[in-house]
This record gives sequence, C-alpha cells and structure tokens, in this order.
Amino acid sequence: MENKNIIKAPETIPSEMLVEYLMGGDAYLEYSYLNDCSEETQNTLNGGFTKHNFDSCIQRIKNKEENYYGTTDKWMYEALEKHPLKDKDVCIMGSTYPWYEAMVIEYGAKSCTVIEYSKRDSFHEKITYLQPHEITNQKFDVCLSISSYEHDGLGRYGDPLNPNGDIEAMVNTKKFLNKDSLLYLAVPIGLDKVVFNKHRVYGVNRIKKLLSGWETVDRFGFFADSFSNNVNGVGGTPYQPIYILKNI
Repeated sequence: MENKNIIKAPETIPSEMLVEYLMGGDAYLEYSYLNDCSEETQNTLNGGFTKHNFDSCIQRIKNKEENYYGTTDKWMYEALEKHPLKDKDVCIMGSTYPWYEAMVIEYGAKSCTVIEYSKRDSFHEKITYLQPHEITNQKFDVCLSISSYEHDGLGRYGDPLNPNGDIEAMVNTKKFLNKDSLLYLAVPIGLDKVVFNKHRVYGVNRIKKLLSGWETVDRFGFFADSFSNNVNGVGGTPYQPIYILKNI
C-alpha cells in the first residue's frame, strides 16, 4: 500500500517552465535528483538537531575546522573576523545541521533565528527555529544564507517549482533585515547552470539578477577565473565563496 505521507520531489522541469529556468538559453541544464522533502529524509535531518551535536560543532569551530562546505568555512571565519556580528540579532536562511547556528553563537550573536521549510525544535536558549509562515514583523541585524538560495524553486525540499524562486527569496530577505544590515551569502559559483533538482550554479548572468538591489561590501574566496569554470570543493560540493552584501 502506498504511504501517502511520503512527499516526492519533482524529477524533471515542466516543458512550459524550461526556457525561464535556463534564462532563454544563458544557462546549461543537467539532471541530478534528490528527494529531500521525503518523510525519511526529514526524520534523519531532525535527528541531527541536538544539544550534543551543537556542542560538538562549537568545539570544532573554536579550532576553526571546516565542515561540509569545506573552504567556504575558512572564508566564513575570515568574513566574521572582518565583519563581526557580536551582540547582533542574526537570522539564518535554511539549515540541515546546526553548524552555522553554532558558528554565530560562538562569534557572539545576541540571538539566532533559523528560517526553515520543515519544523525544528530548539535545543539552545539563544536559537529559535521558525517556518516561513511564522515570520511576522521580525527584523534582524545580520542574515546568513550559506548554500540555501540556489535550491529555492527547484522542489527538492518540498518548495513549489518556480524558475525565479531564488531571486524572489533574495528580495524577501530584505523584509527581515534592518536598513544597512549585512547578508553573508554563499551560493555555487561557476558557469551558469541549473542542476535539477539539486541546485543552481551562478555565472555572470544569474549572479547579476541574484545580487540586484544589494551593495557588495566585500568578497572572500574569489579568484580571477571564478565565473569561468565549475570547480568543486571538498567531497564534490560546489565551490562557494562568500559575499558580504548590504541591504540598501
């Protein structure tokens, strides 16, 4: 008998959306399928959000170790030292493990609010987990989006298909931030590409759309050829440098 509680993420882009997803031919298309909205996956993720795992992350962060995204964490440490968030109210866009929650707490954040599609229970007095519909009029001093927006609109996490879901998510982030507040942003950088339904890669075409309406204050981990190749990081994860963006 079919388990009706299991959600299945879409496997292909509907033909009527294809041109818009690929920006009229400015982006490549590949397929790599993940069903991270399934009941099984969500139960596995929820199992990682514990005080024990958080404390383990804190110890590793004290040693400036790198986690899943490899050198992105090295650049994050540099960014946080140059652009501190001590005593600030911080929001994090999306979380699959409490690594970045631990990072902002270790670097002195006054509070940390995580906005996540699925329900999470808090294990720390300074950390709150909210689903998007639970956000009302909250305003934050700093926001982190580390490997989050490139997934929006691809359906992998149960979100609706939307060729511009990532662009709309960036615009919506402004609603959560005070004026002149900073967004620490990491997305895959390389040749413009949609890897459906896994993620997008941002080249010279898509990155302009994503950053529209923001002031670039600083960048960490960029190279002369960053937008002309598809370099992978540790374990095959996409190369993701750090932007520091101001809400103008």
